[in-house]
Amino acid sequence: MKQLLLRIDDDLHRRITRRAHRTGRSINATAGEILARGVAGEALDARAELRARARRLGVLAEGCVSQTSQVTSAERERALETTEGIGPILDRLWAEGR
Repeated sequence: MKQLLLRIDDDLHRRITRRAHRTGRSINATAGEILARGVAGEALDARAELRARARRLGVLAEGCVSQTSQVTSAERERALETTEGIGPILDRLWAEGR
């Protein structure tokens, strides 16, 4: 677990401290929760950005699978096997802007 030294103004510290006391939690746990909530949407933003980029490139498969269709365990295993190891490759391509 990483440690963060953060300078905040006195009023913000008082408000975080009050919330921590009100909820019976530590100041550290309370501040960590507030920070986590603050960045919670970023993972969704990255996914939306990736989908938009794939759509622009014409490689986004939309509407292929109905929301109600079920994937069998065999289909899931086959999908996992055929894409095994591709994550780092896609990460590198994404980082290179391709």
